Amino acid sequence: MHKAVFAVAITCLMGAALPASAGNHSAELPPGLQKKIEQGKPLPPGWQKKVNLGPGDRLYRDLYDYGEVRDIGDGRQEVRVEDRIYTVVKDTREIINILDQ
Repeated sequence: MHKAVFAVAITCLMGAALPASAGNHSAELPPGLQKKIEQGKPLPPGWQKKVNLGPGDRLYRDLYDYGEVRDIGDGRQEVRVEDRIYTVVKDTREIINILDQ
């Protein structure tokens, strides 16, 4: 019971800190885009340019789950999301490289 209360408290504190860390790309997707993905709707064209992820950022969990994931060895994975391929660290989803097609 205490663990559950602690987890909720930590989540609330992290949520309050999100506006202060708006420049950090490790936050989740905007609610509207997240809702579309959850409903199984296609992503809007050109959404990748708006997300503005780069090497060193973490790939959003929703994009990771949406994409086609393939292990490439050495603790790395390729995640294909529409016309981009992200090379990420398997355990952390940290982006190593981005390839546009």
